[in-house]
Amino acid sequence: MSMLLSRYAEALFWFARYIERSASLARILNVQAGFWQDHANQENWASILSLYVDTDRFTERYGQVTAQKVAKFYITDRENPSSILSCLWAARENARLLRPLISVSMWSYINVSYNEMKSLSDRDLDAARLSRTCESIARTCDAIMGVTEGTYYRDAGWRFYQLGLWIERADQTSRLLDVKVAQVANYNGLDQTETVADLEFWKLLLHSFEAYHAFQRNRPGRMDPKKVANFLMFNQSFPRSLTHCIGEIQDMLNDLYMGYQLRRVARCYEEVEMLQYELEAAAKDQHLHLRFHGFNDMVQNRLMEITKQLGQSFFGHADWSKEAEECQNQTKSQTQSQTLS
Repeated sequence: MSMLLSRYAEALFWFARYIERSASLARILNVQAGFWQDHANQENWASILSLYVDTDRFTERYGQVTAQKVAKFYITDRENPSSILSCLWAARENARLLRPLISVSMWSYINVSYNEMKSLSDRDLDAARLSRTCESIARTCDAIMGVTEGTYYRDAGWRFYQLGLWIERADQTSRLLDVKVAQVANYNGLDQTETVADLEFWKLLLHSFEAYHAFQRNRPGRMDPKKVANFLMFNQSFPRSLTHCIGEIQDMLNDLYMGYQLRRVARCYEEVEMLQYELEAAAKDQHLHLRFHGFNDMVQNRLMEITKQLGQSFFGHADWSKEAEECQNQTKSQTQSQTLS
């Protein structure tokens, strides 16, 4: 069994996260662009800024929220680390490090995709072209992931790639649900009778996840907000649901532990088990919508802790909490010795 260098494991992990993040953002912008003509007010576009906690950064650079400014901020603004162009650049840099491990096709796809992104102009982001531009980006990211799926050797590195993919997907699902459900709660509440606008809103949410047809197959009939939220959180068969993503993360950690004897995944595994327990409890909670924001905060914190544990266990990241504790202990010891002297 060949050993996997930690820098390769980390590069695979973040390569997957950046590509998945780019694809998710492109789909969200694409759905929003589809409603541009009738829903071009500031609130609808400002919600995307809230989704990624970028309101202050955007306001500082662009001022007033408009559709085209938000599109530029999230697609071609290289100074925005959350933009698709920045994510594809970061993915390409990780792929450059991985050249000894990846196929020529995989490197070619990411390299060409980044260069195509750099050539986009403001004209590609106007009302008439934005939807087409976003759809093209999403398909490009899907193609990169497809080539990776079809060519990457199934060793320990593949598990780290999959961990990055599923953690990022769970993160995107949690964030989007939190913002969208909060919007509905502010406007109408989940328990009130839905208007035509509300139904369109939930269709928009499902399309943001590429989940509309899957939901209709699973829950035919009238669209119910609680059913939509439960489907996107707890349906084990839908590959973007929180439950499915967390299950895949657990499987990858189990593979690393049992198949590759990487015992240091134990702490990550404990975090995933705790998150699974929380999801199972939430699935039975009839009043989850009343504490939905707190629930999503818990999910986000768990995902960040899993990422942190992976960084400390495999990527050579320092445990800052332990270092801070040791520093405090040293300071106390020095103070005591000075007092005694």
